[in-house]
Amino acid sequence: MDALPSSWLPPWLDFTLNLFEGSARVENKTPQVLYVTAITTSYGAPRVISQNIAFRQRHIPVKPQSSVVLEYDSADLPLSGIIVCKNTEDCRLLPVNNSRVYEVESYESLEKLEPDWLEASQAIPLQNNGALMVAVLSFVSIILFSSWAYLKWSAKKRSG
Repeated sequence: MDALPSSWLPPWLDFTLNLFEGSARVENKTPQVLYVTAITTSYGAPRVISQNIAFRQRHIPVKPQSSVVLEYDSADLPLSGIIVCKNTEDCRLLPVNNSRVYEVESYESLEKLEPDWLEASQAIPLQNNGALMVAVLSFVSIILFSSWAYLKWSAKKRSG
C-alpha cells in the first residue's frame, strides 16, 4: 500500500495504514548535488532507514535548488539524523529537530559526522535490489501471461 498515494485511499484506511508514517523533506539550497541518507538509532547503533527512491536505499541525490522527501516509520524507526554527502567519503550530519522540512544552506556549516554513522551508511547496498527484482519479475509474469494468451488465441483461430 505504500506505493499508492494517500489520496487514492479512503480516509479511514489512509489513517490506519499511515498512522506511524513520518516524512522529512530535505531541501538543497547549495549550488552542488548532495546525497542524503536517513539514519535511526532506535536499536542503539546507527542504521540506515532504507528508501525506495529510484531503486536507491541510501545516498539519494538531491540536485541544487531541489528537494527530496525521506520516509520512515516514526514508531519503529524514528529519524535520528540525516547524513549529507558531497561524495562517498565526504559526509556531514544534518541534525533532526522534529521539523518536517530541513534546509541545507551551506554544506560546510553542517556538523561533523561520527565514523560509525558513515560506516552504517555504507553497510547496506546502494541499490534496492529487492525492489528491482519485484519489478523485473512482475514484467516477466506479464510477458508470460501475454504469450500464453496469444498462443491460446492463435491455436483457437487455427482450429476453428
